[in-house]
Amino acid sequence: MKSAEGRGRTLDEAIDAALVHLGVSRRNVDVRILSEGPEETAVEVTVIEGESQPVAAAEAGNGSQPSHDADAARDIVQQLLTRMGIHCQVASRATPEAIIVDVTGRDLGVLIGWRGETLRALQTMTNLLASRRLGPDQRVIVDVERYRQRRENTVREIAFRAARQVKMTGDPITLDAMQPFERRAIHLALESDPDVTTMSIGEEPDRRVVVGPRKPREG
Repeated sequence: MKSAEGRGRTLDEAIDAALVHLGVSRRNVDVRILSEGPEETAVEVTVIEGESQPVAAAEAGNGSQPSHDADAARDIVQQLLTRMGIHCQVASRATPEAIIVDVTGRDLGVLIGWRGETLRALQTMTNLLASRRLGPDQRVIVDVERYRQRRENTVREIAFRAARQVKMTGDPITLDAMQPFERRAIHLALESDPDVTTMSIGEEPDRRVVVGPRKPREG
């Protein structure tokens, strides 16, 4: 994953400095505070899941390549699940951000696991195999019974509730540890809110999002 350090008089200035260096938007990154002082704040900004410029470039330059890659990703997941003895249907589609592989069927909870941990392991294995076949820059996202979509809806509601509480109390809130796609959903949900800001702290797998007031509480 790409990362860069940024420095500025305030947290927002430090983040902006790193974003300029990376050439990405705020919605696609995690932020870790390295140091914070009265004169300078330093942060490390890391591009998170969902940012995949090479896929978008491929779509613009070769109309047949995304479809071919999507078929290959589907085959990889299908073979993995067959070896696991899982009977299901597997479909794939190319998007500007990544190849999405959708798995549907009956009694697929075993593929999701506690808080999506089994699904996360399946996606990791899929991307390891896909990197050999499609190249290291091709991102594949595996979803089972729309779990990711449903989970993103859930964490967005968590984000909105946290934002309301932050506005009422003026105090930051640290959310439970989340996977990268869940943290990204939090950042996206609150990026346009003028009263709150979000950042990620900690190390995987215990990395969390902090929702705080955009302006420090006076007095």
